[in-house]
Amino acid sequence: MCGIVGYIGSRDVVSTIISMLFELQHRGQEAAGVSIVTKNGDIYSVVGRGLVSEALNYTNLYKLYKVEGTFGGIGHIRYATSGGYLDSQVQPIVVGEDRFKAAIVFNGTIANYIQLAKEFNIKVINGDTLVFAQVLYKLAKEFGNDFIEALKVLPNYVIGGYSIAVLTSEPRIVVAKDPRGFRPLSIAVTNEEFFASSETAALDVIGINNWKEILPGEIASYDGSSIELTRTSTPALVSPCIFEYVYFSRPDSIFNGVSIYIARVRMGEELAKNVPANGDVVIPIPDSGRGAAIGFSRESKIPLEEGIVVNKYIGRGFIAPPTYRELISKLKYGFIRSVIDGKKVILVDDSIVRGTTMRSIVNRLRVYGAKEVHVRVASPSFKYPCFMGIDIASRDELLAWRTMSLTDIAKVVEADSVGYNTLEGLLKSVGLPLVCHACFTGLYPFKSLSVDDLEKMFSREPL
Repeated sequence: MCGIVGYIGSRDVVSTIISMLFELQHRGQEAAGVSIVTKNGDIYSVVGRGLVSEALNYTNLYKLYKVEGTFGGIGHIRYATSGGYLDSQVQPIVVGEDRFKAAIVFNGTIANYIQLAKEFNIKVINGDTLVFAQVLYKLAKEFGNDFIEALKVLPNYVIGGYSIAVLTSEPRIVVAKDPRGFRPLSIAVTNEEFFASSETAALDVIGINNWKEILPGEIASYDGSSIELTRTSTPALVSPCIFEYVYFSRPDSIFNGVSIYIARVRMGEELAKNVPANGDVVIPIPDSGRGAAIGFSRESKIPLEEGIVVNKYIGRGFIAPPTYRELISKLKYGFIRSVIDGKKVILVDDSIVRGTTMRSIVNRLRVYGAKEVHVRVASPSFKYPCFMGIDIASRDELLAWRTMSLTDIAKVVEADSVGYNTLEGLLKSVGLPLVCHACFTGLYPFKSLSVDDLEKMFSREPL
């Protein structure tokens, strides 16, 4: 999971891109970058480690602000899914030579990047990012310097998921989504301006509400005057990532026409029906557990209270580097004793992946006087790794894979009970005919590829 944005128009290009990146900070917190292109086709980039405010402060961006004749630009929020954290490739990636260059950003994961590197004679440097960019560039060269044609055939080569934005030296911006539609991406064209964003919320916040979601396999190109829409011809079963609804996306975003907030509230309602709990108060783990807690409270008629306060300056524990996750789980949350003391607490969260955060919170609730703690989870048990954009490359990291029974999971997180939503309840909450739920079921949307095949493919050392 990462966040990507793009803009062409009369506004200040760099400031507009930064504004949208701030609205996507929840999609990554390790690095950020911006590339701009001039009307003459010159590309300039600034990248840095950390949050947007750290990586792209005014001092770092000064060289972009002083560029004259800026035509448009793209930006990226980094959440590493391959290549490690401190040494992973920061985006945008600039590829090409002479007058045919491009800056590329993408959100997703390419599981077979090692094989692609061998096939296209590309050196692997810290994960899939550079390989993916170089493969796309080489395909564009084969089609007479045409990225649109390259994106049409790209799905024939890659195993994984991507939403992508390409800023070319023509100049133009080309955006696309893989034919399965794993990750969100939306665009808007208005008053000779072009906007692109991973999430609709980032467009809404800056006053752009006539956006359109890019369809699975769709490619959109904008050159400053007209929009061109086309599609890849590669057949694939549409399967957007269900975890976008559970955790990743902002509650005020729309994905495949479905409100993230409404889907999460429905998850809580289904959760209360499927695994009810006897308690005095429903407490959400903020922020992504709040929608489900609202639904659980409504359905169960048990009052909802904000018993946990989140430190907004710590960041999201799920997408933090592994060495920081336990520290974040200890420092991120504050507790309101008057809500907790002497109560049977129903603690609602979106998911349990590794169990680190949940165990810490359950222990703190007991310190603050909880008589009982019953954990209820808005999604099914997370048992399988994702190879389409989530940083879990091995089943050994997953609590539900290591500890299969609910009793054992409750012991690990030190709760009185643990209950998960059913897959049927989750699917009903989202309401789409087809989604990717491989992280819960192990059923991947890649023909004839099992979790064993994908784990071997993704973890293999560079050749």
